[in-house]
Amino acid sequence: MPNKRLICFTPDRNFLPAAVFAAQRLLSHGLAGDIDIAVVCTSQDVDGDGAGHAGGRLQIITNSFQGTGENALAGLPLGRHLTDAAYRRLLLPFVLPAHYERILYLDSDTLVVRPGLGRVFDLDLGGCPFAAALDMIFLKDFEDGPLTAAFRAYRAGLGFAPDTPYFNSGVLLIDRARWREEMLTERAVAFARAHPELCRFQDQSALNAVARGRWAPLSPRFNFMGDFLLLDLMRDIAPVVLHFVNDPKPWQRERWRGPAWMQALYRPDADDSALPAGVPLTPAFQRFRERLLAFLGAQRFIDAAP
Repeated sequence: MPNKRLICFTPDRNFLPAAVFAAQRLLSHGLAGDIDIAVVCTSQDVDGDGAGHAGGRLQIITNSFQGTGENALAGLPLGRHLTDAAYRRLLLPFVLPAHYERILYLDSDTLVVRPGLGRVFDLDLGGCPFAAALDMIFLKDFEDGPLTAAFRAYRAGLGFAPDTPYFNSGVLLIDRARWREEMLTERAVAFARAHPELCRFQDQSALNAVARGRWAPLSPRFNFMGDFLLLDLMRDIAPVVLHFVNDPKPWQRERWRGPAWMQALYRPDADDSALPAGVPLTPAFQRFRERLLAFLGAQRFIDAAP
């Protein structure tokens, strides 16, 4: 009987090596045998024989991602240096083999650094079509820094009240049947096509706009992104998935100017147990950290221990 659960990445040609590296890294932390793992891309994204990128349990699945009718991705708004791969996750409930009932999508700039990722498949989504984690675009409200006003204005443009939660689409646990019933792909594509000026963050903007309130909240343990990486929160949150959302990326060695420990994670012999602790903070970041922890402590996440 085929497995019903899949972890997958949807890179374009430029991000394919990072996606394969991330997939192999998560396998090194143990994964139940009833969970498949795949990199899903087009045949043009793969150099030569796609099987050469896979090893052991990792499979390469190729698809055109063309979509048809309301699902077509052509002509959707794109940011600098982006391809339509930014929208491929929207088509996963349509292009993957039919036996996968739950799909865990991961961005190619994520890394699993602790065991425990597989447990998300057993979480109760409360009837929602997917689960995701809060984005720094929302959590920056607790910093009151240089980006806070810009992010508030962006969310307001989507019709969000200041306290309306906004998620990051880099980690999505998808209930395939519910997603298709609620026509999230069709609605998100239609929104992006009708309101390109509002889709500053491509699929993420469109999904937030159409799925408002219809998603289950994951804790930052499963999408530890952006400023989380700079606020000395490793011991407090014990992240499973690190997400390097900013540009450049740690594996881009010539361009990288960030902390050395992030770049070191992309070495073949990287030691995931050597994550930093006790990072010195400016007074402003210390206040941000305290406010952020107070807010998170008051939230209910579906992956919280009973």
